[in-house]
Amino acid sequence: MRRVDLRLEHASGEVVGFFWNDRPVQGRRGESLATALLANGIKVLAWTRKSHRPLGYSGNYLSGVLARVDGVPNVRLDLFPVAAGVRVEMQNCWPSPAFDVLRLSRLIPSGWIQGGFEHTNLVPSGTALFQRWEAILAFLAGSARPATHTGEVAVPPARRLSAGRLVIGGGPAGCAAANEAAAQGLDVVLVTRGHDLARYARAAGLARPVLDERVTLVTGVEVFGAYREGALLLGAPHDPSLGALALEAEEIVLATGRRACPPVVPGMWLPGVMEARTALIMASEQAVAPGERVVVVGNGDQEALARRLRQLGVKVVAVRPLGDLRRVAGRNRVKAAYFAERIACDALVHSGPWLTEASLTFQGRAEGLLQLHEQRPCDWQLVGAAAEPDQPVPVAAPASRHTLLCPCFDVSSHEVQALVEQGITDLEVIKRLTSCGMGPCQGQPCWDSLRAWVSARSGIALELLARPTLRPPRRALSVAQAAGLADVVEPLK
Repeated sequence: MRRVDLRLEHASGEVVGFFWNDRPVQGRRGESLATALLANGIKVLAWTRKSHRPLGYSGNYLSGVLARVDGVPNVRLDLFPVAAGVRVEMQNCWPSPAFDVLRLSRLIPSGWIQGGFEHTNLVPSGTALFQRWEAILAFLAGSARPATHTGEVAVPPARRLSAGRLVIGGGPAGCAAANEAAAQGLDVVLVTRGHDLARYARAAGLARPVLDERVTLVTGVEVFGAYREGALLLGAPHDPSLGALALEAEEIVLATGRRACPPVVPGMWLPGVMEARTALIMASEQAVAPGERVVVVGNGDQEALARRLRQLGVKVVAVRPLGDLRRVAGRNRVKAAYFAERIACDALVHSGPWLTEASLTFQGRAEGLLQLHEQRPCDWQLVGAAAEPDQPVPVAAPASRHTLLCPCFDVSSHEVQALVEQGITDLEVIKRLTSCGMGPCQGQPCWDSLRAWVSARSGIALELLARPTLRPPRRALSVAQAAGLADVVEPLK
């Protein structure tokens, strides 16, 4: 196999050796495991749950970067730094990654394993056969092997922070909001998921914003949920050895920006497709290119994105409007992008469509019994890109090829189309019938893809299709971190 090295000129020279599926590979100091594997030409990091399709480092689908690290399953490779001697293994393959018999599941007709196949009436609940069936499903999903570590797991103590104003998001808009509050004499806490301020803005070539020294800065923490009608927010560090945070404030400002949702076209789940934020940060901070031949698509900002990638040393072979993309071709990885013409490439970076991070606002406003809806008014302030309207998600033409709406659960457009033709258009019902968005990504971006598809095929206006319930926690929380919160969060009485 031809040797591939996607590292750019400004890459670190400090080599760190580790193992991928018992094979020795080399990373560089400062890289994540996902980035180091990509730099070595390893793009397929995981498989989908039902049909064993390939998944990789995309920035869109969390299941694409989950693997076993030193015996611990479901570790996020994009957040785990390269360390000497670490052993990383692909999950949901048998008997080994090199000879994976489960790949034969691709030959099974898709109609046999549509949503609900795991709840078959042929295997009654409560029987010994049912327990065996559940074990098989867990194995296929890659979660059957528990961690090999059998000792006690330390529970990191949680912290409680109170502030006059809580700002969530460390980009330019979040820093500006925090500085304004500090100038007014307020006690301000700013929480960002990045390890430093304005990672995306700086990767795009902008200067690092200056934060008022009176602002309490908390980095590397994902605010994963809003509870008690938005009065209590909880966050967890990406480092599982650190304790979670309970956050309270008189005023809450969301500066969480927007995320690039993949358009609903065939092949957008293939390894080699990457959203703009992930690609820029990876190329800027970790000096690894998304691919050897990169196609860039976007909603008007594609030229600026391509120009910045080229400045960082990435070879961009074509730049096109997002709406012109027809499909992405390849079996196990990207081989070409189709517009009016075919463009050979091994990576496609998409800038947009840009959608707001809906989880926290939904949780702060939602009410209901069986299905929650955004009904209650919320006095949270949205600033920067978080306050901008969502861009429409392009949907492939009806005659297009098979499209996945939820890659980790293998929910196809054909499967959803069959439900729409039966008159089923409630997204919550479709979610429960197909399991769309019920994986580790917690419905983002899968429910946005589902929503756009159902709107396009049913003729129902997008604003009339309520998203399924965005419940906390959203990522970034270990069981040990959750247990630590018991000391700082009083139970409801």
